[in-house]
Amino acid sequence: DAGHIAEARNRVAEVIEGRLPRAGSDVGATSEPGILKREMAKKARHMPLRKLLQQIPNLLERLTPCVLMSPLSVAQYLPADGRRFDIVVFDEASQICTYDAIGAIGRGNQLVVVGDSKQLPPTAFFQRSTNDDALVDENDFTELESILDEVLAAGLPEQMLGWHYRSRHEALIEFSNAHYYENRLNVFPAARGRVADLGVKFHHVSDGRYEASASRTNPVEAKALVAMLVDTLRSTAPDQRTFGVVTFSAAQQEHIEALLNEARAKYPEIDRHFVEEHPKFEKVFVKNLENVQGDERDHMIISTTYGPDPSGRFFRRFGPLGRSGGGRRLNVLVTRAREAVHLITSIPPSVYRSLPRLPPGAVPSGAFLLFAYLQYAEAIAEPEQAPKEPRRADEQDVALHV
Repeated sequence: DAGHIAEARNRVAEVIEGRLPRAGSDVGATSEPGILKREMAKKARHMPLRKLLQQIPNLLERLTPCVLMSPLSVAQYLPADGRRFDIVVFDEASQICTYDAIGAIGRGNQLVVVGDSKQLPPTAFFQRSTNDDALVDENDFTELESILDEVLAAGLPEQMLGWHYRSRHEALIEFSNAHYYENRLNVFPAARGRVADLGVKFHHVSDGRYEASASRTNPVEAKALVAMLVDTLRSTAPDQRTFGVVTFSAAQQEHIEALLNEARAKYPEIDRHFVEEHPKFEKVFVKNLENVQGDERDHMIISTTYGPDPSGRFFRRFGPLGRSGGGRRLNVLVTRAREAVHLITSIPPSVYRSLPRLPPGAVPSGAFLLFAYLQYAEAIAEPEQAPKEPRRADEQDVALHV
């Protein structure tokens, strides 16, 4: 299969290369290759890109049969009356507003919308508020949250991708499968429930304190996270395993980045995990809850950030997780890892160990789902009993199970 895939890749490249204009061929100044060559030879006063693309529609298709652009770039650079694409594909469609998508849709003959309604919606920044009823006309057309919601509401043919490919241990997707996807995902079971380098690992920082009124960080939790990560980086080759860090606030993200910069100066050997020339092109990143969708790494380290204040009191405030769509933010967060999630938290066990029973039909809040995930992570991270010595299977055993 791997050989077949590699050969198919080579065949596609061969076909595309066969369509390219031949080097040294005689091209007129007014032909599409001639226009492009003239623009490439200029040192200044280049033709606007939109105008250039409008003048080379056939050559553009031959040079770049697949164009990767954002909806804004489509509107900015591709003429509305230009050559239409055979197919337009939206990825991460839950994050694309309908008014941003329409222009790209109009430039294609077919449409494929790929996304997950259980993941992050478009950002709410700069969107027009409709809270004032006086500004809303009864004839206004109310757009849904994203282009994904629009196509689903319009009844376009829908196909769920049921095979979960990312996680190499079922514990990494088990929570989301149960709480978000109604156990509809097909997941390969792990050979063992608990493995040293796979699954969900729980780390409770009992002395962590969230400084809400000062730095809005949890310094003790950040220090514990960085110490664990640096220790792992020093003993792990960059091509062996990749790492990502996610925090529940931008302030905690910046604090951890500062601590990592100090660690890189102290331990130069870990710098190879942070360079752009990473052997797997997956250098260590530090992001917050709002901008991690679409990323994945072998190991993800999560700082829940929030915890008791310096006086020991715990307030149930969880930033973006407590706002609308908070549950979806958590779903994105806990499904980024291929091999392991390391959950580092200062939230007192008494807060999440006794969850209230939800009434039938109730939609869990982001905070409720966070507590449920903490409870889940703590439970599966408990040390298991030593496994019994397995009895050697004979041929009859195998035949019966088959």
